[in-house]
Amino acid sequence: MRLALRFCGQFAQATCSPFSIKKPKAGQHFVATENEPGDMDLSGLPETAVDSEEDDDEEDIERASDPLMSRDIVRDCLEKDPMDRTDDDIEQLLEFMHQLPAFANMTMSVRRELCAVMVFAVVERAGTIVLNDGEELDSWSVILNGSVEVSYPDGRTEMLCMGNSFGVSPTMEKEFMKGIMRTKVDDCQFVCIAQQEYCCILNQVEKNMQKVEEEGEIVMVKEHRELDRTGTRKGHIVIKGTPERLTMHLVEEHSVVDPTYIEDFLLTYRTFLSSPMVVGKKLLEWFHDPSLRDKVTRVVLLWVNNHFNDFEGDPAMTHFLEEFESNLEKEKMCGHLRLLNIACAAKAKPRLVTLTKPSRDSPLAFTLLGGQEKGFCIFIDAVEPGSKAAEAGLKRGDQILEVNGQNFETVQFSKANEILKNNTHLSITVKTNLLVFKELLIRPEHDHDLDGDEEHDRKNGAPHLPKIGDIKKASRYSIPDLAVDVEQVMGLEKASKKAKSNTVGGRNKLKKIFDKTLTSILPPKPYNDVCVGQSQDDSIVGMKPSKQIPPALPVSGNLSSSNPDLLQSHHRILDFNNQPDMSDQVLRVFKADQQSRYIMIGKDTTAKDVVAQAIREFALTAAPEAYSLCEVSVTPEGVIKQRRLPDQLSKLADRIQLSGRYYLKSNMETETLCSDEDAQDLLREGQISLLQLSTVEVATQLSMRAFELFCAIEPTEYIDDLFKLRSKTGSFSLKRFEESINHETFWVATEVVREPNQLKRMKIIKHFIKIALHCRECKNFNSMFAIISGLNLAPVSRLRGTWEKLPSKYEKLFGDLQDLFDPSRNMAKYRNVLNNQNLQPPIIPLFPVIKKDLTFLHEGNDSKVDGLVNFEKLRMIAKEIRHVGRMASVNMDPALMFRTRSLSQGSANAAVLDVSQTGGHKKRVRRSSFLNAKKLYEDAQMARKVKQYLSNLSLETNEESLQTFSIQCEASIST
Repeated sequence: MRLALRFCGQFAQATCSPFSIKKPKAGQHFVATENEPGDMDLSGLPETAVDSEEDDDEEDIERASDPLMSRDIVRDCLEKDPMDRTDDDIEQLLEFMHQLPAFANMTMSVRRELCAVMVFAVVERAGTIVLNDGEELDSWSVILNGSVEVSYPDGRTEMLCMGNSFGVSPTMEKEFMKGIMRTKVDDCQFVCIAQQEYCCILNQVEKNMQKVEEEGEIVMVKEHRELDRTGTRKGHIVIKGTPERLTMHLVEEHSVVDPTYIEDFLLTYRTFLSSPMVVGKKLLEWFHDPSLRDKVTRVVLLWVNNHFNDFEGDPAMTHFLEEFESNLEKEKMCGHLRLLNIACAAKAKPRLVTLTKPSRDSPLAFTLLGGQEKGFCIFIDAVEPGSKAAEAGLKRGDQILEVNGQNFETVQFSKANEILKNNTHLSITVKTNLLVFKELLIRPEHDHDLDGDEEHDRKNGAPHLPKIGDIKKASRYSIPDLAVDVEQVMGLEKASKKAKSNTVGGRNKLKKIFDKTLTSILPPKPYNDVCVGQSQDDSIVGMKPSKQIPPALPVSGNLSSSNPDLLQSHHRILDFNNQPDMSDQVLRVFKADQQSRYIMIGKDTTAKDVVAQAIREFALTAAPEAYSLCEVSVTPEGVIKQRRLPDQLSKLADRIQLSGRYYLKSNMETETLCSDEDAQDLLREGQISLLQLSTVEVATQLSMRAFELFCAIEPTEYIDDLFKLRSKTGSFSLKRFEESINHETFWVATEVVREPNQLKRMKIIKHFIKIALHCRECKNFNSMFAIISGLNLAPVSRLRGTWEKLPSKYEKLFGDLQDLFDPSRNMAKYRNVLNNQNLQPPIIPLFPVIKKDLTFLHEGNDSKVDGLVNFEKLRMIAKEIRHVGRMASVNMDPALMFRTRSLSQGSANAAVLDVSQTGGHKKRVRRSSFLNAKKLYEDAQMARKVKQYLSNLSLETNEESLQTFSIQCEASIST
């Protein structure tokens, strides 16, 4: 029977003659049954639509409309005639198709050829017969949307759903349909490849293969690929091999089509090697070969940069790093050694070491070095071998950050020793910082004449350069790259040493070295994997980059992740915790008569400074010494507490409680600052409900919290979780991020069903819809999805009376928001928005989709093919993880970016933040802030309220209990 199909947006008569139905291998394809493992149910979710507060609804609804939602990029590509498809179109189709089980275990070149010739077809009505029993098959087809049912003559039935294939085998022999195939739902979508083309493409595979044999055994298979249609960029790429041969390929020449091999290997080796030391021993062995030395060094530096967690906490790998460092010193590879130390300092994370001593008089098992008097932090100089300190992980070169809660960044050497010796229980927070430790070792004892800035930096345990020790995960990929010409780096070092003999150099010179040796190994998406103006992941997609990707940042013509260029400085290490101190905070200071003034301050402004400024604002004539700053707070029990603040106390805006105030108090009078009536007002300030909170601020805080969790995920955690590997680091951060979506979903449901008043319940639902909108504006798709899921939980969705009171425009908005997460065609609408060229990091993607995509790649492709490691599969997984990681790569403060995304254009705060983002003059920021002091204070108070509210959430995670609350709100209506 002939089937009416719609091709390229028009109706035409065609024969869809798929071949004998292929049954997927167990555990390989997601069979067409409901709610299978890995095939997550993402249906029933909303999108976004309303803004700030009460009277801005119309504007909000307008802002909710997203032009991206009206365009389906993948469908546009599919509906083109195959002859009209561009390289960019095929790139889009490859990105979409590689998630589908039908394409499992196919190489990328095969997938590319199939995408170039496939034809799109739509069957609009359920129950339509697609194929009759005994009908001749003439194509291979894949289901993109919907499902079909095959009824066999013996009465059996089989369901096929999205991603399953049916039709001919890769042969020109005649094949016939077995059973009758019918569509089960409306709008079933397929792609079809004619039998002749399908057979030709799959049989061409062997001709493109290059096999590497050793002693008569195949140890590696490479495939020939062309990256463009001109044929100028072509070469061989590894697709499978033995573990030993794949390891050896680390130091071999890599073709232009395989630029990410080293990164892919370093991320995925753990799936086929028992220990990282298998690789480590080989690298140490190869280092002694002068022809391989530079290549080995590049591999180690990339390893330290990308996966420093492989080294921390593993004594064997720590020893490997020390031995490698010693080898660099022996060979006088000073430039590489410096880069290794910088990378270690940048990637190291704080560690907690707990030690106990029998008594205070018991000697320490380690010695110290440094101290404030030398302009340095405190470092571990030596650890006794075999001691409890060594077993706990304490090692030479560790910087001590804190001991028993006491900050060690500005402590003197004698004081540090006293604290450590006088405590029997020691809880020590340390961090590897070899870069500064080595500077301390070579610094002469008498050389203490530091300028102010340099002394400040040394006190913080670092030379004067960006605080790489405190670098955020958001800049995980922003670290020093490898020298193309290390002599240039060494020349810079020599120049820096002229200022001070036997030192690393003065503040400015060291900073220049650092700046000149800093670039991005993995630039943030979408500037990804740039190599000769094309994507390094071309080896995977077989294509040049899409034109929809904006121009990359300035990079060297031969820059790649595996062959980076050192002397580029466009992407700096940023420390978002140490922004320039500007007067961008506001205190509200009261007098005893309850008059108040708004005082502009910075983070380092002291209580004494505030007193002097408050005296001027209140137009008092007394000297500042006659007054002091007091904090008045009220406990939940109603007890009023009052205390005078030390003159040098700073970070005042961060210290004040919601139920507290700052007062300017005369030192000569004993006056009551806060009456009982005022205390009640303060007490009410500390009692927070959701409807009191700004939807913009809630969305901003949700985004900042989610981004912090997202950034904390190490790339290796995805591998450990996917392959169920047991590692020392585990997948703790990944699990926390995964749990956050359930946490927020139940939060939404709990807030709604615990409210007994119907009108307030409706307002809460309306509030959450607004928050979901602002989450979308923040590009926080994870929280947006969670909120929509919470509103769709049965205990909430059944509240008909509440939903009926919701204004119609919010109903429509809710529907539009849900539409973004429409599960049809592998969530194409969400993917369109996520892949939009204008969407810049920070982005918080939807975690269930990340997990689903990785699961498809893992379970849909064999880990071993013909007894060899399927490196093509690992390459695809590594690319996906790299893509996800770049969503967290930002070069400015994420908090600022989330806030400006949420704020309406033209608001005073947005203007202030825009000035600070774009590098405006400090005076402009101050002037704008002074003019809006009250507004800034109110915004800061709201931020504090939201933080306190989110920190003290009380959730009901039992759906039965939620249902009970729901029935108490609205009883069931029997029909």
